[in-house]
Amino acid sequence: MELTTTMITAAVTSMLFFWFTLYNVMSIAWPQKSPEWNCRMVTFVHATAIVIMSYVFGFHYNPWPFTHPGGKSTLYETLTIVICLGYFLFDFGWCVWYFNSESATMLAHHVLSIGMLLMALGFGVSGTEVGATIFGSEMSNPMLQLRYFMKESGWKDSYLYEVNDLVFMLTFFVCRACIGSYFLYCELTHPRPRLGFKIGAIGLYLVSWVFLVNIFQFAVHKYRKMFLAWRKKRQLKMAALMNGNKIIGGLAVDNQTCCTNGHSTPTEEMLRQD
Repeated sequence: MELTTTMITAAVTSMLFFWFTLYNVMSIAWPQKSPEWNCRMVTFVHATAIVIMSYVFGFHYNPWPFTHPGGKSTLYETLTIVICLGYFLFDFGWCVWYFNSESATMLAHHVLSIGMLLMALGFGVSGTEVGATIFGSEMSNPMLQLRYFMKESGWKDSYLYEVNDLVFMLTFFVCRACIGSYFLYCELTHPRPRLGFKIGAIGLYLVSWVFLVNIFQFAVHKYRKMFLAWRKKRQLKMAALMNGNKIIGGLAVDNQTCCTNGHSTPTEEMLRQD
């Protein structure tokens, strides 16, 4: 089935309206939540749905994107791109409306993404590698949104939060730096993709490295702080043991106050009851 320009335009407009409506429904349903929370809820829904769609239509039923880029887009690839473009138009409009809510790097990422998606729809080609790019770019997005939700909900000190942080950083690094580097090489060296797609791929790759540097700096600061806190706690325990004190619940307690005539102290009784 051949899609006309009018049909594609109507489909993109419909998806823009869908994401905008979903955002407003969430804003009405949860008026106590901030606009950013509701926007991130829309982002989470989009990221989850588009990762599944781009995998099924971009990898499972399609030629291998690393060896067959630049071909004519299929109907399912076009559908995936339409849904993704509608979301990016909505999110870019939200970022502009709530000025200073996002960095210049994120806005540049949105502009490049919109440009690439428009080219894929306009020329009707390269749906294979565009879909694969969507898959790799959005793979880590659900974890990023979960991180925000847990932080805002008071789960920042939980193990689940730490696991999600680690999985997010590893997924982002593998998809963008490792697989993304090889994918860019395949795109640039293959003769079929148009020049515009190759330039856009370079732009998105450079933006990804800006994000990677920011994440690396965050990771170094985060885990260095955690390591120093652990080392300090360990040193305090070792010093307490060397001074002949007893460690109860992570606290150093003097032996003379800990035991009297073989009876438990109130502190030990409390710890035993807990």
